[in-house]
Amino acid sequence: MNKIRTIIIDDEKKSRDNTRLMLTKYFSEIEIVGEAENGIEGRKLINELHPDLVFLDVNMPELNGLEMLESIPEKEKNFYVIFLTAYGDYTIQAIRAGAVDYLMKPLMKEELMQAIKRVSKYIEEKKASHLASSKSNDTKLMVSHSKGFTLIDFSEIIMLEAAGNYTDFYLTNGRKIISSRTLKDYEDILDKNLFFRISRSAIVNLSHIKEYNNNNETLTLTEHHQIGVSKAKWNEFNEIIRSRTINPHR
Repeated sequence: MNKIRTIIIDDEKKSRDNTRLMLTKYFSEIEIVGEAENGIEGRKLINELHPDLVFLDVNMPELNGLEMLESIPEKEKNFYVIFLTAYGDYTIQAIRAGAVDYLMKPLMKEELMQAIKRVSKYIEEKKASHLASSKSNDTKLMVSHSKGFTLIDFSEIIMLEAAGNYTDFYLTNGRKIISSRTLKDYEDILDKNLFFRISRSAIVNLSHIKEYNNNNETLTLTEHHQIGVSKAKWNEFNEIIRSRTINPHR
């Protein structure tokens, strides 16, 4: 595995020193490429160094960690975040900001190990997903139906929905194909890095997800398709989304 390029942003020198010491002592996979003592300097470092991971203090003068994160455009958030704080009243905000973890100061070795393990897992899954996606570009799926079969690119599939012993394929440009095979048949052959079964009746193409609504537990996909996520699948689905996205919603 390649080194995890890491930046520490914390206004307290003692805290930065402690974080650096623990990372260098216990985690050979971590490479500290920069440090900053405030949010403004931290944002500049992120833009210059493009880290994989940022340890970010919540409470800082001028621009705190949450504000700094919000000031970075979503398309540039190609890194994971672990929040650091001496206070426990920012947990909800950190979760909403998409942090991988939220660690209390002083850092505890076991908690830090779990956080780094989670980051490593997300990075490896993202690489595997990108590799699988590139390999799939030259492969088509044969969809059998009453008239014969249709060959389609994986990127064209928005979602699949069970219809008894048949499967409805919802494709880009408003197309729909009714396949004579079951949803389970397709679940067994589709790449798990590209497609996810969000309920007993539906599989979605992860690349076509646009939005999730907490109020009705519904996904909005490309071309305004909407589909619900079952409670049984939510945790697994959330982990996959966090591992794939290039912003801290991972």
